[in-house]
Amino acid sequence: MKIKVISALLAGLLLSGGSMAASDSGGLNLRSEKQRKVYIVQLDGAPLSSYSGTIPGLSATKPSNRGKLDPHSSSYRHYSDFLKSRRQQVLSAIPSAHKVHEYDTAFNGFAAVMSEKDAAALRNRRDVKGVWEDRLLKPHTDSTADFLGITRMPSPWLWGITGEDIVVGIIDSGIHPEHLSVADMATPRQGNLGREIPYGPIPDTFTSEGCEFGNVEYNPSDAEFSCNNKLIKAKSFSEAFLSSNVLADYEFMSARDADGHGTHTATTAAGNYGVVTPDGKVLTGMAPRARIAAYKVCWDAPDPDDSGCSSADSMAAIDEAVADGVDVINFSIGGASTTFNGADDIAFLFAADAGVFVATSAGNNGPGPQTMGTPSGVPWITAVGASEDEQSYGLALQVSSEAISGTYEGREGNGSVGLESTGALSGAVVRSEPLEACSELTNSEAVEGQIALVKRGGCSFTDKYLNAAQAGAVAIVVYNDGTAEDRMDPIVMSAPDTAIPGMMIRYADGELLAGFSGLNGILDPGLQVPREDRTANFSSRGYNAGAPDIIKPDIAAPGVGILAGTSPVLSGGSLFGVKSGTSMASPHVAGIMALLKQAHPDWSPAMAKSALMTTARNNLLKSYGPVDADPFDIGAGAIAPTDAFKPGLVYDAGFNDYLAFLCGAEFQPQMVDNATCDTLTSLGYSLDSSDLNLASMAVADLVGSQTIKRRVTSVAPGQRWYWATINAPQGIDVSVNPKVLRLREGESAEFEITVTSTDSAAMNEWVFGELTWKSVGTQIDVRSPIAIRPVPLSAPKQLSASGTDGSLDLDVHFGYDGDYQVDLIGLAEGEVTATTIEDGDIEVIFFDIPEGTQQAHIAMFDADVGDGSGGDDLDLEVYGPAPNYPEVGTSGNATSAESVTLVSPSAGQYAAVVVDYATAAGPTNFSLFNFNLAGDAGNTTVDAPTQVQINTNGSISLDWINLTPNTRALGILIHGNGEKSFAETEIMVNTQ
Repeated sequence: MKIKVISALLAGLLLSGGSMAASDSGGLNLRSEKQRKVYIVQLDGAPLSSYSGTIPGLSATKPSNRGKLDPHSSSYRHYSDFLKSRRQQVLSAIPSAHKVHEYDTAFNGFAAVMSEKDAAALRNRRDVKGVWEDRLLKPHTDSTADFLGITRMPSPWLWGITGEDIVVGIIDSGIHPEHLSVADMATPRQGNLGREIPYGPIPDTFTSEGCEFGNVEYNPSDAEFSCNNKLIKAKSFSEAFLSSNVLADYEFMSARDADGHGTHTATTAAGNYGVVTPDGKVLTGMAPRARIAAYKVCWDAPDPDDSGCSSADSMAAIDEAVADGVDVINFSIGGASTTFNGADDIAFLFAADAGVFVATSAGNNGPGPQTMGTPSGVPWITAVGASEDEQSYGLALQVSSEAISGTYEGREGNGSVGLESTGALSGAVVRSEPLEACSELTNSEAVEGQIALVKRGGCSFTDKYLNAAQAGAVAIVVYNDGTAEDRMDPIVMSAPDTAIPGMMIRYADGELLAGFSGLNGILDPGLQVPREDRTANFSSRGYNAGAPDIIKPDIAAPGVGILAGTSPVLSGGSLFGVKSGTSMASPHVAGIMALLKQAHPDWSPAMAKSALMTTARNNLLKSYGPVDADPFDIGAGAIAPTDAFKPGLVYDAGFNDYLAFLCGAEFQPQMVDNATCDTLTSLGYSLDSSDLNLASMAVADLVGSQTIKRRVTSVAPGQRWYWATINAPQGIDVSVNPKVLRLREGESAEFEITVTSTDSAAMNEWVFGELTWKSVGTQIDVRSPIAIRPVPLSAPKQLSASGTDGSLDLDVHFGYDGDYQVDLIGLAEGEVTATTIEDGDIEVIFFDIPEGTQQAHIAMFDADVGDGSGGDDLDLEVYGPAPNYPEVGTSGNATSAESVTLVSPSAGQYAAVVVDYATAAGPTNFSLFNFNLAGDAGNTTVDAPTQVQINTNGSISLDWINLTPNTRALGILIHGNGEKSFAETEIMVNTQ
């Protein structure tokens, strides 16, 4: 559960110590705790897409042999009615709830507006698997078909693979239905060859129809439009979004696209062949003969910060798309969460189990590490990073004067006004004052009507654009600031809602130009220079914080300067626009997936992803300098679609593989329980995430040596021999067993990869390599990236014990040779405050942290709250020190097991704010513990080895005496070598 941050002005409190109730809390604002919100509720039991007939009297509905759901079957109707009755039964228990969506195909449950108290009550029901508060997700904002090689011989288009009768579902901001790229018109069946033929009837496997356009009462510009054989469905989902937002005045209350994002992604993935722009460019989607089903879930609000896509609405779209029978989903939307426990993550798992290929954008939060979010981090869908295209071109600034002249390569900003709409602009290149343009320009007279030269840094790109525009500049040129290795070259600036066009140039070029006056410049969209083939600066990077043993992104595709269809609403009437983002990269892969689905209808989503990954090219550069991109930049590499149709071998994975992965996850997924995990283990599934059968391999914490397991399946005709070749990561030995595979089509083989740290391994640093299976006598190379992070040791993170006197043993596994030292802080007995909290209230408890405290640990335990069952939910916020009381930590789990740890805290008075998020009616008893750890407390002895060897275990023993009864004591074991600390183990002793 997410904690609700309270607006607490603790500095105004009377600092008298002890506890303080909400009525005495000096203006603590609890209004957010009382609001009714949209919650997504998952019920126990499989959805229609995965139900295998386990309930007596109800036959299976799960399709067999990669088929599709049959909504006309009696088994479908009976199980659907059963799920509906279960939903109604649960909803009847919360009569004040207002239902907004029902889910039954890719997810079993519903979304409803309800109170937090009702949501907490549902969490405690045995027939409820999970409850999530609705989240606001955000869209991740030349023919690339030629660059990707699908128009040349040999190519899928020329093989007749153009997406015929494949349905691509676009979950986005809607679609502009009158666009020629989605028109029902005759096009060549073989892409750019052959006679033009009309589209046939809607495929029988697609079981829905209808378009939602023509709501002229809401917006007179929303013209009527009927679906056809190209755009076969368009529906909007807004109930959850509108429960807490209003729409922008230009929006449509229908599936019509106002923003343009959805039309851009749809036409990139499956736009018609040969659509000509007003300036003569020819556009074609990746799968030009595929059909399009548009599901609108993203909405513009008056405030751009409120615009976005409700996760509850998105869930409804996913559920309906799978029920409709789409073959592929593009989801260029995401959030910041790094766990795989969200409702949309689970829905996509069931979609994959139903055979639906899913491509999603990696996110636009790069170039920093660990910037992947959700759902792109989950292993059952394909996460797409963005690359630049070496066969496309970047913008250039042409400068001329008596002192200096030249052409300077740059990247146009991703704003709402671009050079495509303004045309060429010219003027003097005037250095702004101040140079970073983070405030009103003091030389506006010189800048007016000219091109403002601005330095990066100090404020957002939007602020720079705004200040330059207010000074009257016709365009802005920003140069990078050179403060880091990745801040030398130009990047694509994100600056929405701009009034003027802009571009970025290199740091060195900007510094040069800033030193001259009297420069004349031209920004012309026709004045371009070739780009290098490199990772887009904004593309989100790994490693995958949610699961470090899973390499993300999976793949990269063109995502910079992509020309495609758009809505005329925000583009000045234009039907075409250039956009950059991983949102633009993802539909390239979705379109290629449609081609793969046509060519290989029996392939699973995992097989299609594997084919794209093992045939990708890994010769891209990072977004800066002459540095090769690594798997955390581009996954397996940039897509090479033609090779993906004949990959030789594929790595397949199914529903049980993913459940086993979830069993081994560090977080607590609601999809699996102990019984499920025990069953999977008994069936031979590994719960180690490194063993998940993906076409990439990673070990996030390599202690000495580890063996990874994989399984490949031959999809090549006849019999083939494959030889393993290794490009080992630096400092790592890699061996493969067996080294040779002989497989006939359809046969599978298992193999093991053993990775071992050597003396030269750099600890706690990621290193990269690759494994390639080379097919003897062919050009097929089945390549997989490898990512390894060696660590010096592994030790338990937390251990518990009991007794005023006692002992505890733990084992540590070592990944190095040399000295070992373990230090103990504690055991420190907790200071306890036992009190009560009223329903929906807060309690403020003051406590002191003395000088010399190395760690302070503030905690509550389920056993000490209410009846001790764990059914109550209290949350914790910590503020301090006095007198200003800044927030220093929060904890908001699904029960009352909360803790905040402060390392080297400042001495002084602190306040713990306990929030009654959801408890039983009436006052609830609880105890808050404050542990102040300041060195060895003298009550515990530690026995540990002093010399260790790689790939060995060492035993550590703790013995303590004379702890106070009826309390808790905390200790921290610090593992190191006398010079560095490697890891910590928390020891909690209960003397109650």
